[in-house]
Amino acid sequence: MKIMIINPDCGVTEEAMALRCRILQQYVAQDTELYMACPQNSGVEINSALDVALAAPEIVNIAVDAQNAGFDAVVLYCFSDPAIEACREALRIPVIGGAQAACLSALNVCRSFGVMLADELRLPEKKRFLRTLGVDPSCITQIAAADMRGVDPWQNRELALARLAECGQQMVADGAEAIVLGCLSFLGLAQPLAEMLGVPVIDPAIAAVCTAESTVRQNLLTSKISYPLLCNLAKERIVE
Repeated sequence: MKIMIINPDCGVTEEAMALRCRILQQYVAQDTELYMACPQNSGVEINSALDVALAAPEIVNIAVDAQNAGFDAVVLYCFSDPAIEACREALRIPVIGGAQAACLSALNVCRSFGVMLADELRLPEKKRFLRTLGVDPSCITQIAAADMRGVDPWQNRELALARLAECGQQMVADGAEAIVLGCLSFLGLAQPLAEMLGVPVIDPAIAAVCTAESTVRQNLLTSKISYPLLCNLAKERIVE
């Protein structure tokens, strides 16, 4: 099985993508191969709804290329699930978003949960976005943001974990039964954070890759009744 992980941030280095794949490889079977690609031309890092719109065409192109190359599933490595509807229209293979996979996975271990973002400026956008994921809004009891401005989670893991723990402790005190991390830059921090907080913490990157693997093993494909391909330009590029 081959899974293409699309990191929508433009220009991520090969070394950084390889590191993320090595971490995620621990959570899938040995016969599951993980690959990561990112846009080279969009020039954006996903920090807003506008960024998603600007990055979408190249994300869809990468996804189409992955299906044409024989990949079994595509994972969108971002908590905005950028261009997921468009990708599902273009592809037959499963397309899994980090946000949707994480929120649905959370309900396997709790009745309700909170979502922790990296930037409080995105709270209004994400409150609306979370309603599109197929999760009963009453199950998402909190949406909060850690103070992560100026902190690179990959360059300063200890400080990042401390900031997440501070926010998470308040969320637990306010009644959070579990926490979904609302940024895929937090890859690898969910387990130590869960140990500190005493509640389940769901890593969206891990949830997305594991969901993609499970979906493929069930021989499930994207429903073309739900997601019909109506775009003639896309039809010309897709290998059946």
